Amino acid sequence: MENKSFTLVGILDKPKQYYEGYYSLRGFTYFKEGENNVLPDNLITYEEIVKLKSNANLSGKLNQIRERYNIGRQNYEVNSQLIAALNDFSAQNTNAFTYQFNILIVITAILLIYNMFNISLIDMIKQIGMMRAIGSSKKQVRLIIGFQSLFILIIGLVLGLLMGIAFSYFGIKLYSFVSTNIDVSESSVYISMKNVWNAVKVGALTVIVSSIIPIWISGMISPIEAMRKSDRSGGKQRNRGYHKFIKKISGITGEMAYKNVWRNKWRTIIIVVSAAMAGYLFINDIAVVNKESLISAMSITITNMQDNDFKLSFGANTDPYFTGYTNDDLKAISQIDGVKKVGTKVSMIGFLESEVNDLDNDFKKYNGISNTNKNVETTIEVKGYDDDQLQGFKKYIDKGYMSSLNNSSDKYPNAVVYNYYYDILNNHKLEGIRKDLNVGDIITIRIPVAKGDKITYEEQNVRVGALLKQEWIFRGDSTRGRYMEVILPQKYLMTISGKSTYEQISVQSKPGKDTYVYNRINKILENKPFAEMESKLSYIETYKNFGTRKLKSDFLIVSLILLIAGMNVYNTLKTNLLIRTNEFATLRAIGMTAKQLKSMIIKESIIYGLLSSIIAALIGGYRVYRFYEMLNEDYSHGFGATHLPQFKFPVIPILLYSAIVIVICILSSYVSAKKVEKLNIVEGLNVIE
Repeated sequence: MENKSFTLVGILDKPKQYYEGYYSLRGFTYFKEGENNVLPDNLITYEEIVKLKSNANLSGKLNQIRERYNIGRQNYEVNSQLIAALNDFSAQNTNAFTYQFNILIVITAILLIYNMFNISLIDMIKQIGMMRAIGSSKKQVRLIIGFQSLFILIIGLVLGLLMGIAFSYFGIKLYSFVSTNIDVSESSVYISMKNVWNAVKVGALTVIVSSIIPIWISGMISPIEAMRKSDRSGGKQRNRGYHKFIKKISGITGEMAYKNVWRNKWRTIIIVVSAAMAGYLFINDIAVVNKESLISAMSITITNMQDNDFKLSFGANTDPYFTGYTNDDLKAISQIDGVKKVGTKVSMIGFLESEVNDLDNDFKKYNGISNTNKNVETTIEVKGYDDDQLQGFKKYIDKGYMSSLNNSSDKYPNAVVYNYYYDILNNHKLEGIRKDLNVGDIITIRIPVAKGDKITYEEQNVRVGALLKQEWIFRGDSTRGRYMEVILPQKYLMTISGKSTYEQISVQSKPGKDTYVYNRINKILENKPFAEMESKLSYIETYKNFGTRKLKSDFLIVSLILLIAGMNVYNTLKTNLLIRTNEFATLRAIGMTAKQLKSMIIKESIIYGLLSSIIAALIGGYRVYRFYEMLNEDYSHGFGATHLPQFKFPVIPILLYSAIVIVICILSSYVSAKKVEKLNIVEGLNVIE
């Protein structure tokens, strides 16, 4: 390796998001085959650029191409920023949660509109009977209800589109709910015709489904039936054993309220289901989303930080032999007020020499290694840590001892080896690299060695002193399954490689000193180009901010569903008042006070809330349980992780939701309860049911 001088002839202008990528600095120079070029002829390779026709299932298509042409994972590179943007865009339209939210709202809206048509039908039943009596056909009656549904559709679409446009403009700024990494802060709001058409289709489907049954029923009403009966609820509840228990704990009004709830089972199911759908979403969000203990335990960026609050390193655009932290940097950081402990790490990219038959078959296929080769070199990371950090890594030892690093008995230094890679293409699990690698085996590695102004790769034979557990990828200072990792004594590694600087400094701060230490370290790094600092606190804040945005969005959905559910309760109680006016008047006539009737209506609404809460608790609790179950299964099988968070029944979220939904149901019942107080007994008795 030697130095070359270049003349800067141009600078490419890229959006700021480009520089947030892994490789943010790239240089290009002129090349022409056959001429004297910067690279020696034997090192020249050619890249092929592949553009897919469709962005659907990008990962799957890339996998097919890779396997078809036996291309190794390290031999191709995707345009990660473009794919991330395309995936973000696709997620806006195909995200499972988006579908779930849409379905919840549509179903709840269907239930509300259906209930509204039922009320309209009850109000119009005598008019329908009169129309049928004077010769109107079933088709004409159904057309009346059909025109009502068309009117609701037109008004609903106009209001919905206007509100949707308003939320698109103000909602993004208010809730910051944009998952894509593309900068949209200066962009104008664009509403595509595709989205408008989707809204029209969903609105039309909602109204059609909710009105088709009332339209059909309206044509089945005969003149005689219309004049005799307005209550189509299907009769009264029979006395059952548990009614006595209800009467005992809530009085006669409670028993009557419970019976009234089940007089029309279908209408009750509509109310309960519509409110419960919001409940399971609410319970899941409170129990899972933005839970700091869960974030800290399940985020690999946070678990890889271990007990450190900060990690200082250099970007991917630097060569570790020309950058690094010196002992002076280490001393300056150690002397910052609030710093508890400082650790160091030396690392470099090397190679493992192996016979092809010694490598795992899946590893060879993953990396495009042909069996025709007898020997092969595969990329590894070679690194060394200070003694304090090594002591903390003891818990990740699977076989052997961490202390063996400093107890070499012969010419071969001992090494701690992580013999796994993470398959990101096929099964998303950890797989082995070297077959049957055991403690005591001798392996040959090649590491970069600095000699003067040149860097060469030299062979080193090392003994496997210990093997790391699979969970090192998740909880240790790992490459996250990209390479095999070989840990050597730090002093030994620095001596044989000629390194005098550290690639990474890890910092633990004292409680309450995080921000101060962060700012002071930033001051030190100001004069170090390409220096980077990871912060555990910033990772946690990032996840919490994302969770907060999701909670805002979800709670908006929950509020909308609960509003519709509250309207369903109000409509149902209003319907009951219309069709049971004679019954209420009779109860007043035989001695029941207006206060008791009002109490009965309020208790009826409370029963709706309680039933909704029970169903929401069952569904929401099961959803949270499944989340933890899948999380434990994925992380234990995928990363070999142990001691993962376990499911706890979400009691607090359930109680919170129960209180909210019961209050909404009570508020919805107050209007009907007020009307009962004003009921005229004589007029009520004259009403024919």
